[in-house]
Amino acid sequence: MTGNQLPPPTNPYGGRRYVIADVHGSAKTLWALVEDRLKLKDEDQLFLLGDYIDRGSGNAKVLEFILDLQMAGFHVYPLRGNHEQMLLDEWQRFNIRSAGAPSKHSFRIESGDLLDRQGRLPDRYLSFLVSLPYYFELDKFYLVHAGINFSAPRPLEDYETMLWSRRPGPNPTPKTVVHGHEVKGLAHIARCVEERSAIIPLDNGCYYASGLRKLKANPAVVDVGNLCALDLDAWRLVVQENVD
Repeated sequence: MTGNQLPPPTNPYGGRRYVIADVHGSAKTLWALVEDRLKLKDEDQLFLLGDYIDRGSGNAKVLEFILDLQMAGFHVYPLRGNHEQMLLDEWQRFNIRSAGAPSKHSFRIESGDLLDRQGRLPDRYLSFLVSLPYYFELDKFYLVHAGINFSAPRPLEDYETMLWSRRPGPNPTPKTVVHGHEVKGLAHIARCVEERSAIIPLDNGCYYASGLRKLKANPAVVDVGNLCALDLDAWRLVVQENVD
């Protein structure tokens, strides 16, 4: 199973459908959420909204966890985020500059643990990243990293908005848009889920956690730093505190 496989509109396996956004290298937190909190089962579906890498220290471990779940037969569907796209763009520029000749330390990214000893991006990771689609359309949901611009002539071909936009505009469709990319407070996310809003954000800034431990006295930042999962059918939000 690879990242470019499209999920069926509904879940034919009879299990639950979960969505997780913006892991950003928080491998232990992702493992705790999926294994301990969600207790992912064979019949479940797990959708991931991109930004698996950068900022955290467990980038390779996050990708390995996703790939291992897929290899084990779990129904895991990852999307492309802007950080995956940035890595692919930088890798392409590196190869143009170096004419394909590997050179240790000549390719520098935040997710340095993804590179091998020669400073190259392993084929296993490159194939995974290239295969990632930009969005999923389900029975009642659009799943995307940043958002969908429905005022565009061809909204589902506007990949720039899907990866980067922080203000994609309203959702006039009967389907709910679930996205990550822009960090929102936990209370805001929970309220959107409770009200079953037309657009639901899921990025609570999991990677902020290390900074939060130093800024606990600041009430403006205590509402972020968690990894969130949304049960699409039960409309239930599951929150995992960052443990990385």
